Amino acid sequence: MATKSLITIEKSARDLLETRVPARIAVFLRKKSPLYSITHQQVVFDTCSSLQVPEKESRLIAIQKWPQLDILVFEIFYDNYDLKTAHLKTDLPVLLVDYGKASSVVKNVSLEFRETINKHVASQHNLHEWDAKPPFIEDCTSHGYRKYENPRDTTLLP
Repeated sequence: MATKSLITIEKSARDLLETRVPARIAVFLRKKSPLYSITHQQVVFDTCSSLQVPEKESRLIAIQKWPQLDILVFEIFYDNYDLKTAHLKTDLPVLLVDYGKASSVVKNVSLEFRETINKHVASQHNLHEWDAKPPFIEDCTSHGYRKYENPRDTTLLP
């Protein structure tokens, strides 16, 4: 049974959460974390609970699997989400939740990291077909080329 680790929420992150503005949460779920053994959706629910965000106000968008960690991105309080236009970059604030072995931290991210997350979300929508729905899973655990059969952007086709 997974147990939650101690979580520290930095003041700037807490201030953002209290405003209830649309935002993205990037979760670094390390293999050493006690939460690594549960489903990604349960990690989102547990994270929402820790952040005092109602679970119904969250949407898991992207999962990136790496050898030593999984990176999840979910949105909170984003009522304007539109699957048909989500391939266009939306500049939402981003918080990072870094789940470690014994402790975890929630913090605001740099503008560069914010840009990376927002571009990644748009690209995941773009790389998948029009009817595909999140969460989009990207497996980076092998060195093979990732192939997308029916991307929205046809210039990505071979």
